[in-house]
Amino acid sequence: MNDIRIKEEYSPYIFSFPHSGQMLTREMEFQLTPEAFQFLPNVDWHLEELYGFLKKYKVSVISTPHSRYVVDVNRPHDAEKFGNYRRSLVYSTSTWDEEIYVTPLSSEEIERRIKRYYNPYHEELEALITKKVQQFGKVYLIDIHSFMGPITEDVCLGNRNNTTSSKEFIERCYNAFESEGFNTVKNKVFIGGYITQRYAIKDVVETLQIELRYSNYIEAHELDVRKIPSLNSNLFDETSFRLEKVMEKIGVEKKDSNNKIPLVVENSSIWLKRMFILLFIVALVLAFFEGNIS
Repeated sequence: MNDIRIKEEYSPYIFSFPHSGQMLTREMEFQLTPEAFQFLPNVDWHLEELYGFLKKYKVSVISTPHSRYVVDVNRPHDAEKFGNYRRSLVYSTSTWDEEIYVTPLSSEEIERRIKRYYNPYHEELEALITKKVQQFGKVYLIDIHSFMGPITEDVCLGNRNNTTSSKEFIERCYNAFESEGFNTVKNKVFIGGYITQRYAIKDVVETLQIELRYSNYIEAHELDVRKIPSLNSNLFDETSFRLEKVMEKIGVEKKDSNNKIPLVVENSSIWLKRMFILLFIVALVLAFFEGNIS
């Protein structure tokens, strides 16, 4: 039993959201400093909601409800277990380089988090990829993130400098984002993290990391204060709509919204036939009585 959220569809496309969860463990209330417990920065804010339109598409989606501050599933399994957020499975500092724990975590607590929250994400993702490879022969794994620096462009696409996906696929994605007005770059600082690197298999699994700048969907002034950023619904909805257009241009297919229509038509047809038969019988009965009366 684990908390990993999976939406599986019959599709070669898999979208991964490793940093969008905000849930902390119960123990962290007592382990974190009061300031850190109130606010931890640079979670991929509201990202699953921004890509909520994926529910309408033939793509599989995997995510975790737990914060990257519980354990970072986008770090190598053999990374430093406890330390700076840039290189560790469990962060001792925030992404603002501030110490977040009252006292360092025990090795037992760190191992518990890895076993409870890190391992299940990768077990489920690996199983999903394996199944889709068996079904389609080739899979596209897209790892979704958001950022607020150190680059100024709207979107950065990372494929580990053209080693985890074909040039054709990253170019298709690049053109899709550019066509919707996103200033896009490739492999600039954000070249792709652990998930992008680990699951790439030449000619079988193409992986790509997508980084979207926060200010595309969150007001910039909301990002400089110690609180979960609120949303400008107009900006948020507009960007979500543009992202949906991007995904269509990349090649993801919308679910058939007419799946239930044949059933409705069939039921209506049966209903009309029954009404016709009933009216015919009534007409025969009336004709019989009229004949007898006359």
